[in-house]
Amino acid sequence: MINKYLNILFIILMLINIQPIMANNDGFELITYTTEDGGIIEASFFEGDQDLVVIFAHGAIFNKESWHFLAQRLQKENMSSLSLDFRGYGKSKKGSTNKRSLDILGAVNYLKGKGFKKIAIVGGSMGGAAVLNALDIKTDSVIRKVVLLAPAGGNRIASKSIKKLIVVSKNEGLFTRVNKIYNESSQPKKLKVYPGSFHAQHMFKAEYSNELIDLIIDFLNSSD
Repeated sequence: MINKYLNILFIILMLINIQPIMANNDGFELITYTTEDGGIIEASFFEGDQDLVVIFAHGAIFNKESWHFLAQRLQKENMSSLSLDFRGYGKSKKGSTNKRSLDILGAVNYLKGKGFKKIAIVGGSMGGAAVLNALDIKTDSVIRKVVLLAPAGGNRIASKSIKKLIVVSKNEGLFTRVNKIYNESSQPKKLKVYPGSFHAQHMFKAEYSNELIDLIIDFLNSSD
């Protein structure tokens, strides 16, 4: 009888210990990968079962967690995603350089290693600039779509095999520069301009936030 109660108590304690771990994970796995220059990047990987996987790249005052709300939305639609902490953020460590573009390329290589053959990248502000710089270094054939929220630097996207969505606020400081990047990028491409001055990921605080979220999800779900 005593052993029976002890077994029940053990099971209860196990459930108490396991539940917070599952709740804290929120459907993702923390992973790390190494960059070309020896950096070690931590990222949240949300698993789905679609062919396309999305890389999320955050802005300067944000982190990987800032994209979790969108990664969770995509996961409900069975789309996998990886939200990274750039070098110097969270537990991510830089390598021999300060090139955040290598963090993007490292994420692409990591996902290719997991068997993904179709990749989309979403970047805001600093993250958008890192995406553009990464594409300047190497435009991998597995990259099918790019979403940029007011990239804070970088050049045009020359590749005609990448579908492009660029989003910016009409009255924000980078509007002219972002518009130039759009105009110089090759087709296929789409530009969405919202009113006001919210910058990049701050646009998710605007009254059009739900429209923006739907715009991004519909773009990612569109055919290649």
